[in-house]
Amino acid sequence: MTHRRGILKAITMALALILTVTAGATAVAESVAADDPINGEERYTVRIMYGTGLCGVPFHIAKQLGFFEAEGLVEGVDYTFFKSDTAQNELFATNNLDVGNGLLAQKLAPLDNGLEVKTVAGLHTGCIQILGRAEGGISALEDLRGKRIGVSQLASSGHILTQRVLAHYGIGVTARDSEVEFVVFTAAELPLVLENGAVDAIVTEDPMASTLVEDGIAVSLYNYGVSEYLRDEYCCMVWVSAASLERYPYQIGRVVNAILKASAWVDANRRLAIDIQMENGWNPNGAQGKREYAYAAIDNFMYIPSVSGARDALYRNIIEMRELGLIKPDTDAEALAEYAFFALPNVPDTYLGEDIAPPLDPYQFAGGERP
Repeated sequence: MTHRRGILKAITMALALILTVTAGATAVAESVAADDPINGEERYTVRIMYGTGLCGVPFHIAKQLGFFEAEGLVEGVDYTFFKSDTAQNELFATNNLDVGNGLLAQKLAPLDNGLEVKTVAGLHTGCIQILGRAEGGISALEDLRGKRIGVSQLASSGHILTQRVLAHYGIGVTARDSEVEFVVFTAAELPLVLENGAVDAIVTEDPMASTLVEDGIAVSLYNYGVSEYLRDEYCCMVWVSAASLERYPYQIGRVVNAILKASAWVDANRRLAIDIQMENGWNPNGAQGKREYAYAAIDNFMYIPSVSGARDALYRNIIEMRELGLIKPDTDAEALAEYAFFALPNVPDTYLGEDIAPPLDPYQFAGGERP
């Protein structure tokens, strides 16, 4: 009996030792996986599309100041950075793009119709204004009843924003109760048709909007960045291919972290960011070449990024756009919002500019002397 108890004790101790070793090995493996910057994913070249204007500044700064490299990314191996004349939605739909930035409102109808992209963070607020003609006697939104409003495209973010704003202030904008007329012109034509009186108001982005106000051609009736109702809502998002997110969430996360850190740095260094953007060809015609206008316009933006801010803006836009008939009336807002948002596993909710040190000295790219 004593001998049997000894054997059982030895077996028990051996099993305990095996379990301990196995648990330790598992913990080590998990630790290694957590430290692996791509978490065991097959290495992939993430395709990043950038645009011009003030909306694109975080992307420009991320590239110019080495934020991608600071995340361990090697250009040409881990990411490519390009500009295209092809519409972003088309690039996403044809699997030619992984990461880009774009206005939220303009993505919702395509999402409602099956576009397979997701937002992973809000990049900034601001950027769009509703302007009245300076000599047209229009000084408030209420003055727009019965008037013509120029937009660059129907169902564009500017058009949708204006419908939401006017509806909020009690002005009819739906097919059944419209009190305004939207007229389409090219973006380049909008300032001209406003100045010559072909329309009473236009909707345009900064820095063009601030330029027209500074030149006395227009008065600002609603500024997305500072006016009540939408000033805290993120308008421009980081968008990612749903298929890429499914396969490479950790690699996409490194790209997004670089962009969000750059965005936070821009928020704390606005004029320096404009200098870098203009001096290095990212936006050579910004604000019609008048840098002081770009300085003024960028103050309408808030570049502190937010993951939760993207989710909140997404839900709000879906609900309000459905009420206005801008997406399908039978759309399940909860389901669409759940599909269109993705929280990356290695990206925090936000970054603050004062906590971000640029990887490269920004003044070497700013075209002037260090202050």
